[in-house]
Amino acid sequence: MDLSNLSTEIDLETTLDRLCGDPALLLEILDMFLDEFLSEHDSLVSRVQAGDYAGVASKAHYFKGAAQNLGLERFHPGVKQLEQAAKEGDASSCIHTLDSLHDVARYILALRKSMQAA
Repeated sequence: MDLSNLSTEIDLETTLDRLCGDPALLLEILDMFLDEFLSEHDSLVSRVQAGDYAGVASKAHYFKGAAQNLGLERFHPGVKQLEQAAKEGDASSCIHTLDSLHDVARYILALRKSMQAA
């Protein structure tokens, strides 16, 4: 299974090592992660708008750990930034970071779809 088109987004060597070299498992977990983040995006924006920074920070912490374990090289720093912005109660930074993370997640999902079409 050729994962090379994901190499710009994922530290494939380290992540596959964590998953005993199983690319199918990586893709399955990646798909679940992306689906979960994209489905949570609007809820996170609503939480920011409602001032629920503790809830946003908690969810960001969760996504940060998952992104780190998946070796998501652009996504991980973003959720780290989101967690910090939420802890600081910075609504503008939270919204901006959530929008950036949404774009990254959609890009990775597009890469995944291009793999399925090939």
